Amino acid sequence: MEHVRSFIGRQRELDALQAALARAVAGQPGVVLLTGEPGIGKTRTAQEMVAHAGRLNVLALWGRCPEEPGAPPYWPWLQMIRRYVALQDEEVLGETLGAAAAYVAALDPEQLGRLGLDRPVPPEPDAAKARFRFFDAIAGFWRRAAARQPILLVIDDLHRADVPSLRLLEFIMAEVDASRLMLLGTYRDAEVTRQHPLSDTLAELHRHAAVQRFLLGGFSPAETAQFVTTADAAASAELATALHEQTEGHPLFLTELVLDRNQARAPGVSTVPTGIGAVPKGVREAIGVRLNRLSPSCLRVLQHAAVFGREFRLELLQQVRADLTEEDCLAALTEARTASLIDGLAEPGSYQFAHALVRDTLYDELPATQRARWHQRIGQVLEMQYQDDLTPCLSALAHHYHAAGTAGDVTRAIEYATRAAERAAAMQAHEEASRHYQRACDLLPPGSVADAQRCRLLLGLGNAQNSAGASELALATFTAAAGCARRLGDALLLARAAIGFGDAQWRLGSEGSKAVVLIREALAQVAPADVRARTALLTALCQALLFSNQADAAGTVFREAVALGRELDDPWMLFRALCAILPGRWFPDRLALRIEAAREATELVHRAGHPEWLTPYLSGWHTGDLMESGDTVAATATARFHLVSGETMREPFNQAVALAALAMIATHEGRFADAEALAVQALRCGQRFDRANAAGIFGVQMFTLRRHQGRLGELAPVLSQFLGKVSPGLTWYPGLAVLHCELGARDEARAVFDKLAVGGFAAMPHDAVRVASLAYLAEVCAWLGDTVRAATLFEMLLPYAGRNLVFGAHTASFGAAARLLGMLATTQQRWDVAQQQFEDAIQFDQGSGGRPWLAHSCHAYAVMLLRRGGGADRQQALPLLEAALGEARQLGMARLEQAVLSLQVEAAAAPLPSVAGLSPREVQVLRLVAAGKTNQEIASVLFRSPNTVANHVRNILGKTQAANRTEASAFAVRHRLLPPE
Repeated sequence: MEHVRSFIGRQRELDALQAALARAVAGQPGVVLLTGEPGIGKTRTAQEMVAHAGRLNVLALWGRCPEEPGAPPYWPWLQMIRRYVALQDEEVLGETLGAAAAYVAALDPEQLGRLGLDRPVPPEPDAAKARFRFFDAIAGFWRRAAARQPILLVIDDLHRADVPSLRLLEFIMAEVDASRLMLLGTYRDAEVTRQHPLSDTLAELHRHAAVQRFLLGGFSPAETAQFVTTADAAASAELATALHEQTEGHPLFLTELVLDRNQARAPGVSTVPTGIGAVPKGVREAIGVRLNRLSPSCLRVLQHAAVFGREFRLELLQQVRADLTEEDCLAALTEARTASLIDGLAEPGSYQFAHALVRDTLYDELPATQRARWHQRIGQVLEMQYQDDLTPCLSALAHHYHAAGTAGDVTRAIEYATRAAERAAAMQAHEEASRHYQRACDLLPPGSVADAQRCRLLLGLGNAQNSAGASELALATFTAAAGCARRLGDALLLARAAIGFGDAQWRLGSEGSKAVVLIREALAQVAPADVRARTALLTALCQALLFSNQADAAGTVFREAVALGRELDDPWMLFRALCAILPGRWFPDRLALRIEAAREATELVHRAGHPEWLTPYLSGWHTGDLMESGDTVAATATARFHLVSGETMREPFNQAVALAALAMIATHEGRFADAEALAVQALRCGQRFDRANAAGIFGVQMFTLRRHQGRLGELAPVLSQFLGKVSPGLTWYPGLAVLHCELGARDEARAVFDKLAVGGFAAMPHDAVRVASLAYLAEVCAWLGDTVRAATLFEMLLPYAGRNLVFGAHTASFGAAARLLGMLATTQQRWDVAQQQFEDAIQFDQGSGGRPWLAHSCHAYAVMLLRRGGGADRQQALPLLEAALGEARQLGMARLEQAVLSLQVEAAAAPLPSVAGLSPREVQVLRLVAAGKTNQEIASVLFRSPNTVANHVRNILGKTQAANRTEASAFAVRHRLLPPE
């Protein structure tokens, strides 16, 4: 009945698909998704598109996500890569695969010989970096392949894809740029809930690629009639109408009914009656009707074949059904093919069911005990078939022995689940590794009998979860592993659980006190002579103590870890111990210790000949410490090394860190155009690896840059929209208070500041954000003139005296802490303290090359001098203002320029007379009131907020006993307070 397969309808979808392919051939890659219920024609439409691609000399490659478990990770990609490799000669493969050849071999060890390799890529200890390199290599391969010939990649049944395959899909489509590549995917929309992994992938695809989605429905009445008459030329219009009403044009339902009618036709009958009699209620029932027409022997063979999955091989089926001869098997399969229930595949002896629903119907009809027995038997057959190397079928073995359940060989089920998990982890398929480890754990008997095996499986599961980004789950898993280790009294297993728990907390960025308790417990159990285990535990404990804000204890443990590390003949262990203290950047009193540790670690790395160790563990943190110490030159050199290393090793995280650090340094030095370009590069690079963190760093960097440029108002709508969508917590409040100050919103700034100041700023966390919060709050406090809170903030900032304030390790620089200390002292009218701090700030900013901050320091110092009003203060302020103005103009700091110009007018003028207790500032405001200026205009001239000006006007009216602005102006005239004309 091959004529039933004629393609009908879908013209709108085909037109869109062909247009998308034409764009891809022109270098505009895209994604088209076909979705709908089972049997609606998604796969058939994709097949028609493959035929069209062939006519255009576009290479079409097909990957099917298996409907049943048991396929290895990345199965659809593996199918497409295998097909590509089979079609190319060695020269083309060498050009297109390039460095990806070793990764392809890791994905498919059977290709080692074909690719001319002895072994696949060596393992990488850092799971995140290993997965990126693997994904990047595969994406590069597809780019090079598409450069040689346009490519259409088809992934069928995406709703069944394993999570690693979906992550690879996201990565590739984000990296193909202008490649001549199109991806066509199909999936069942009803199965993709909000929690389904494909849901996240669809959102990610929309972020990076041109995506079109088509929901396929049933045939129209005309298309149904065409379908029916194509299948049976003698069919009447009445029959077509009746079938359409019954099936609503569902293609698979129609196919089943038409095939059933043809098979049921009596011999010698040349026409089909128009009536259709009793019609099954759904597709499965229609399939069941046709299955009932098969011979019993054929039905049994198909049921056993269904246990393999949608695809099966005659050779293996014969071994499973050893009671049947080859002729009997072939006869059964021939009968099934005649009934259009199975199709032959390109590989001789391989078959697949015509539709997944056919296979599912057969499988579901098998009693559970029979299914378990046949899964067990298939597992045994696979063991014999692949006895020389079980690697290619580990996932299948794990699936079949697990499906056999407790009635089967549980020991083998656990063994193969464990081996499949280890294989998946080696392939960077951490989600699949987690699934297999969990299955192995579930098969273990309850109680403490199997604790040793359970503990090791839990450790593997925790590592896989952590590598897959499920660190919350990993914490629970490592806790369970620690419980097993305690019951066993196994110190080394407890140590592994404790270190894993600490690493999971580290990745989450959460408070580390629970890790501290667990690691200390493990340390107490490990033998004193086991220096290696103790060094590893102490290294982990140091980091956990940092994240639980126990700086003194972290310092003590750090020294102990380093001392033990020196006893080992292992540069790596000593290097890791030396680096353990570096992340504690929010402890200013440990700066010298961190810089010395980094110096020794760097020397060790060069002696050991492993400069690649520096990038992931040292140089990123060290850049921040060097900036904090004011050594901008060394910080720049370190960041550039970090960038080159990240580029060489193709690590986007480290590239993004380096680019962000260079953007921070450029802003610090006043190279604003460079800073913005670098920040954008850092964002683009970081989004490939850690979108949320990259966006956060970019936001802070643009906030700092726009503030320097006097353009912070541009960000106000964005920030308002953000705060309207999320609950920002205390993290964002200091920056929000600064924004209110910059926009002259005194009342709003005061409200936020008062909220943060409760209990002496007790709610402000002691973490990496603290230094930025202190910097912002100090400026807000000075702007508000809050003398009481100024004293508190001065003490909180004092540990940073003689330092540059740096947010994180590579996010933002706020210049010399002394400038802010001087502003707070000015608010308190502690003039001598303020003067010393400002002189220190100017010297520090000059030494660090912080030109924007130097301008701010000069301006703030001049403000202090004019407020103090000593004999020589006015004259001392003038050159400071001149220096600030010069820098502001050269760097394009418009807001600071206006402030300096306003202050210069004040400094150059003769001393203002004082009448009726008016302050010099109030006399300034009164003069402007008498000149007819509004509060807004006065605020602009004096560079103060309108609310501040309004307060001054109220004070003036009270002191002069004037009823309104006109009477106040008259007062100014009478008392000769107006400047000479």
